[in-house]
Amino acid sequence: MYLNFFNFREEPFRITPDPRFLFLSKQHEEAIESILYGINWRKGFMAIIGDIGTGKTTICRTLLDRLGKDVDTSIILNPMVSMVELLESINDDFGNKAGAESTVK
Repeated sequence: MYLNFFNFREEPFRITPDPRFLFLSKQHEEAIESILYGINWRKGFMAIIGDIGTGKTTICRTLLDRLGKDVDTSIILNPMVSMVELLESINDDFGNKAGAESTVK
């Protein structure tokens, strides 16, 4: 409907945010640069937090695009997982397979 009427080249409204359409406010750019700094200088665990609709997911997707394919990442979309499930997801993303006797203490 929108494509023909407005002469768009692609669908304007999608379920997942598209980093190509991110307006980088000063705060957004600062968040991306802070995370990049932490990654480059190995500063440990970092998190993007904020209210609903402030651009956290889009910032993360933009960050992943800037990192490129040579950096291994893990994305946890469900915050309601147990510690074991979290570690399993991260290890799975990095291609590490735990044996049946592996435990978390």
